[in-house]
Amino acid sequence: MEAVDYRRSRVHMFLVPIITTLLCFLACAACLHYLLSRQGWLWVLPFSISGLFLYISIEPLMRVATGLSNGGDLVRISPDRSIAEVIPLIIVILWYLMVMIFHLTLKYVMPVNRHLSYTRKNLHEARYIERVETKMMKRRIRSRTRLALREIRNPKGSFYPLDWVALFDE
Repeated sequence: MEAVDYRRSRVHMFLVPIITTLLCFLACAACLHYLLSRQGWLWVLPFSISGLFLYISIEPLMRVATGLSNGGDLVRISPDRSIAEVIPLIIVILWYLMVMIFHLTLKYVMPVNRHLSYTRKNLHEARYIERVETKMMKRRIRSRTRLALREIRNPKGSFYPLDWVALFDE
């Protein structure tokens, strides 16, 4: 009879559920990211499938973590054993690859709305020019106001009152 190293078998019990859950989470996060893009309506079904896979993949991880597993989740890949324990991992890897391929396909197939992108660029450019011109106008107004105040403070001409000047001109 072989001696079983329980620490090693425990690591093997966690290996497949953790990797499966991680890949399901990545697929779900990618689908959520693409759901908020311009082709969002195409990502509703992949997002729901990824969420379902994530929900399903958490159950074995929780079962192993709480100790309710009877050792059937041990991962032993050898010629005399079946790989039934690794099938969920293979399915999730294929699903994640399918999500990435679907994203790349949509990226190259769906045309970019050039009118919308040009309108957006023009709007940003107009807002930038408006900010720059507003700063310039405020500077001009400030300098003209200062110049006008300076002229009021330092009147040019005589120091005699205007009534006297008017009387002198008559």
